[in-house]
Order: sequence, then C-alpha cells, then structure tokens
Amino acid sequence: MDDVWRTKILKAWGIDELPLDQQVIQVFEHVRDIPFGRMGSRDPQHVYEGNKGTCSGKNFLLKALYEGLGLETEDMICLQRWKDLTWFPDDTYGIVDLPNDLMHMLERFEIVDFHNYVAVRREGRWVVVDTTIDLPLTNVGFYTTEHWDGISSMCLCFVGTDKVWHCGHRGAEKKAELTSMLPQAMQDARNHFLERLTAWIDTLREEGRM
Repeated sequence: MDDVWRTKILKAWGIDELPLDQQVIQVFEHVRDIPFGRMGSRDPQHVYEGNKGTCSGKNFLLKALYEGLGLETEDMICLQRWKDLTWFPDDTYGIVDLPNDLMHMLERFEIVDFHNYVAVRREGRWVVVDTTIDLPLTNVGFYTTEHWDGISSMCLCFVGTDKVWHCGHRGAEKKAELTSMLPQAMQDARNHFLERLTAWIDTLREEGRM
C-alpha cells in the first residue's frame, strides 16, 4: 500500500491529524470494525475498499497503516485449532454457538489453520495486536478486544498454540507456505470449513441476528 492510499484512508476515518498515540488506537478500532469474512483477496487496499476481510487481510491492512505512521511492525502467525471455538471456555474465550453442520465438521476432522496477527513496537517493546474479529461477532461467542490502550499486548481473537512464526514482512508468503504443507485432506477440510463458517456469518449479518 502506497502513501497516497494510507493518507486517503486516514482522512476518510477522520484521524489523519490526531496525535500518534490516538492514531494507533483508532486505526486498530477502524480495522477491527471491518466485518470479518471472505472477500477473495488479502490485499490491504481491497480489504478497505470491500469493507471485509479475514485475519490475514485485516491484519495486513493494519500493518500497512501502522508502517505509514512510522511504526516498526512484524507479521506474526500462530497455529490455530478451529475446534477450540467449541470447547475452550475460560476467563477470556467463550464458546461460539456454531450451527450443526460446522459442529459435525469439527467432530469428523482435525481442522487447523495459521492465524495472522501483528506485532508492533510501542514504547521500546513489541506488543501483539489482532484485528480479526469485529465487535458484532461477540454476540455469538467470538472474542475481540473492545478497549485497547495502544501500548499493551492484547489477547488473540482465536486461541493460539505455542507454535508461533515470526514472519518479518512475509506474512502472506509464510501463510501460503505453511498451508501448503498440510496434508491435502486437511487443506480441503480447512477450506470447506472456512467457506461454510463465513457464509454462516454473512447470513447472520443479513438477517440482523448480531
């Protein structure tokens, strides 16, 4: 994303002249509030224009905007198990009330994914930022950060594992590489699950159920 587009987005959001600390927080909030869903591209400009994106596209947009503000960033990936949406309640993560067909998929297959998020350097240290889930999705059990101070690490939107990759500025390439290493049956199950999950979420939005 070039500087022209970065400037255009910040102006459209009305935050181009704010102090840096406020811009950091409000960029996060605006990107977070882009609806989670598949839209056929992970390109930051396309995510902004289409007002939709998954973990990769939304966090790539966040990273591009932060870099335009002069912040040091890094693409991050962790291994994620989709079944954790259904059986991993704790003080942070609840249970997502998935429809029966998605529950059956998770019962039949081990479906894993590689979750993109961002590390950004703030006040001399690296902090974790994740814009994946928009606030309305918390009504069906998904997790996201509502209030962020701009300087502390936040919890990831999905439960991760201790398998973490520091990707520099190669988040898209590393995700493609890792996904290609999965057995073909697992790749197929992952793709089918994501198609059905995002279609279900789209239906919830259309019906005003969030």
